[in-house]
Amino acid sequence: MKSYYEILGVEPDATQEQIKSAYRKLAKKYHPDSKDDDPSAKARFQEISEAYAALSDPELRRKYDYMGHEAFRRTNSQGQSNTAGYETEDGHCGACDLGRKKEDEGPPPKSIRIAVHLTLSETLKEVVKPVGFYTKEACPRCQGEDADIDYVECPVCEVKGHRVQFESSWGYKTRREVFCNTCRGKGKIPKEICPACHGLGYQEKKWEFDVRIPAGSYERQYFFLEDIACCEKEEIQKISCGDKNLIVVVLLDDDPRFERKGYHLYSSCTVDYTTLVLGGKVKVPTIEGDVWYTIREGMQLDERIRIVNKGLIRPKKMGGRGDQYISLDIRIPRGLTKRQKQALRAFQETLQEE
Repeated sequence: MKSYYEILGVEPDATQEQIKSAYRKLAKKYHPDSKDDDPSAKARFQEISEAYAALSDPELRRKYDYMGHEAFRRTNSQGQSNTAGYETEDGHCGACDLGRKKEDEGPPPKSIRIAVHLTLSETLKEVVKPVGFYTKEACPRCQGEDADIDYVECPVCEVKGHRVQFESSWGYKTRREVFCNTCRGKGKIPKEICPACHGLGYQEKKWEFDVRIPAGSYERQYFFLEDIACCEKEEIQKISCGDKNLIVVVLLDDDPRFERKGYHLYSSCTVDYTTLVLGGKVKVPTIEGDVWYTIREGMQLDERIRIVNKGLIRPKKMGGRGDQYISLDIRIPRGLTKRQKQALRAFQETLQEE
């Protein structure tokens, strides 16, 4: 299936103006009213409208870059994929289920989310990483609010749980009742503050585990801790977190060599002038290591190299990987020898003759 960018004939980093311009040209070319004799024009026009409807909205475009076509599809009770009509700003009908789709399913709402950071290259292989997180445990000394502790009257609110506060405005004083922070609305405070938890009623406990992240992971992918922890499940069950799930969420660290846009990577490469003119091989950095790429004769600086499937891994629902785009920078040599300067001047003279 073609991506929306390919349908409109634009690059993944195209501006909104470029997307709009490409859509108008294609919509005019394939509009059913002007293509009565072409039965395929209607389907082509619908495909173009669907792509534009998704990419013309910055928020929808962001979701498409993350989820692909799954962001705009839903499944009916028979397991068939449905789409619903949508009208674009130009009044054309699309086929996206826009406005009614569900967000990408994330971690369960009742969960303790634990971040694990991966480098871009670590997403391609199985890695073992340490993770740590804190839970609140009842104070072993006072057992929190349930302990049999002697209380005294709150000196601030005098058992009321709230106190009176006066405010002045334009020469008038107003009286209002506010929550008592001293006793936290209880009207009483412990006679002695627990030295272990300082009156909080709980202590923070740190848990540390090694987790095994499988190859092919992507940003914001999540796992249940018990499924990837490098320890027995009994160790996980010791953690007191109520009915909350322990979820490990993958986050990707930035790499100064690359700029991320969705699942595509953008980088630059420095090339000698002679290599640009005559063609040749250049070393290009990727997240899998340096690779040699052969550029053709007469390559221009405003052109960009595209290496397919060298970007980040996409979710399984999308499949495959993004691409890598490399822009070229020219390297100007310094400290030329006398012979090199003579050869360069001779070359310059031939250009002037032409």
